[in-house]
Amino acid sequence: MLFSLYPTDTPEVRRAVVSQAVALADRPLLFTSLHLPESADLDGYGAELTALHREHGVSFCADISPLALERLGSGVGGTARLREWGVTTLRIDFGFAPHEIREIAAASRCAIAVNASTATASLLDELESVRPIGWHNFYPRPETGITTAFYVSQNELFRERGLPLYAFVPGEVSFRAPLHLGLPMLEEHRHRTAWRNYLHLRRLDPHVEIVCAEATLLPEHLRWIARVEQSGEITVPLAGLDDAGAFLRESVWRLRIEDAAASFRLEGTRGEIPPSAPRNADRREVGSLQMDLDRLGRYRGEVHLMRQNLPLTGMQGHVGEIAAPYRGIVADLRPGDVLRFE
Repeated sequence: MLFSLYPTDTPEVRRAVVSQAVALADRPLLFTSLHLPESADLDGYGAELTALHREHGVSFCADISPLALERLGSGVGGTARLREWGVTTLRIDFGFAPHEIREIAAASRCAIAVNASTATASLLDELESVRPIGWHNFYPRPETGITTAFYVSQNELFRERGLPLYAFVPGEVSFRAPLHLGLPMLEEHRHRTAWRNYLHLRRLDPHVEIVCAEATLLPEHLRWIARVEQSGEITVPLAGLDDAGAFLRESVWRLRIEDAAASFRLEGTRGEIPPSAPRNADRREVGSLQMDLDRLGRYRGEVHLMRQNLPLTGMQGHVGEIAAPYRGIVADLRPGDVLRFE
């Protein structure tokens, strides 16, 4: 998980971003932009980046434009000074021809990233010698984010050439100017929790590097992201856990490898003591935990995480459910995943 800094960030936001970034990596990479209207004082901002680079060991992927190069001075050659600021990657969004991008790569000695949300196959072929990174875009204006299908198809352009990819999720603690409405890449991610969005991107492309587009994340989401990146365990926050299901919080659980349509079955739960008087809802809802009752004989005690809304049968009892803000992660779970319930 990577993070982002901007000239418009307050000192408090910058400190929080760097703190979260270094908590996840010893020498983290941060995304920044050098062509915002508010970034006219590039020397002043560069001094701040240099201080962060020297004090915390962070490096930067900097978004640049022709105007940013003018402000740096000396045209393409002016990019060389960015290395002193800790900039190791330059993201070229617009305004440069392929031959200019190749010149920037040679002059700056930086890795080159291109906008993966707008890149074409012909552009990538013309930049074959540069081996560009794909770095997606984010969309401040509501209803302008890209679709999931388009994201997947754009990623394929880079994957078939063996090029790495970076993708954005919006922040959730504070939001960047000027709209303060979030910076999602996918429109469906706008206003959702970062944990839900993170897992969604992981399922769409497990090899993509995920970047928080603005500010920071809630501490619990940062902790859950660190857990899945370090151990592969997916945290599932629960609500309304019945006494009969209390044991679920005491260990990690693997979903059975069979891809059943109705539910995920938790390995090792068969044989648990089911509730004598289940507190059933109107139906077995997606995201609920249902335990097989005594009348199912040798299956008694097995816990199912529901993938479909199904009617009650009297053979299972409700013992808990995924907390409402996170219920959508059911769609991003897969057989064989390891879950940790909280």
